Amino acid sequence: MDSSQGRGRAKVERSEVARAAVRALAEGRAADLADAVERGIAEMGASPRGRRPTRAELRAHAQAHEESTVGTAGRGRRIAAVLEEALEVLSILEQTVVSRDPEGCARRPPAVYGRAARGELDLDPIVHVRVETSLSAATLAQALFDHGAPDPTCGSIETRYGRLDEIRLDGAESAFRIVRIPPRMTVDRDRDLVRGVPIEHADYEQLSAHAPRR
Repeated sequence: MDSSQGRGRAKVERSEVARAAVRALAEGRAADLADAVERGIAEMGASPRGRRPTRAELRAHAQAHEESTVGTAGRGRRIAAVLEEALEVLSILEQTVVSRDPEGCARRPPAVYGRAARGELDLDPIVHVRVETSLSAATLAQALFDHGAPDPTCGSIETRYGRLDEIRLDGAESAFRIVRIPPRMTVDRDRDLVRGVPIEHADYEQLSAHAPRR
C-alpha cells in the first residue's frame, strides 16, 4: 500500500470513528466527548494508537446526524433555543452583579467561553461561563433560581489558578458551568482555565450577534 492509500484509509477510519462517537453521544451511551471517541474506536475496531478524529470532523458528523433526525430547520430551532437560554443566563448574572456587587458597574460583563462563543453548538452540550464578582456563588445561584433556573448547584473546579467556585445548571436546552472569578484574581481571559490553551469568549452583546433575527 502506498502512502496516499494509507492516508486515505486513515481518513476513512477517522470518519467512521467520528460517526460512531457522535451516535454514542446522541444515544446517551457516553459520559463526554472523550468517552464517546473511545467508544467509537472500540465499536469500529480501529487502532487505539491511530489518529483521533478532529473537533471539526466530529462537529461535521454531529451536524449531519442531527439534520438526519430532525432536519435542517429542527437543528436551527435547537441552536436558537440554546443561544436564547445562554443569553438569559448572561443577562441574569450581569443584572445581579450590577445591582448587588458594590463595584458591580466596574466589573467585566459575564461571558460564555469556548465553541459557544462562536455559536458552534453542534457537539458539546455544555455552555461554559465566567463571571467576575465579589458576590458568593450561592448568591449567584439563588439569583438564577429566582429567575426560574431549575435547581442550580454550587461546587468547585480545579484550575491553573487554584480551586474556583463553580455553579452547575441544567437548563431546558443546555447544561451550564458557571465559574466565579474573584475580582482580585488576575486571570487571562483569552486562555482556558484548566489547560491554558487559547480560548474565545463572548459577552451578551457579542453572543447576541449569533442569535437569529426575529
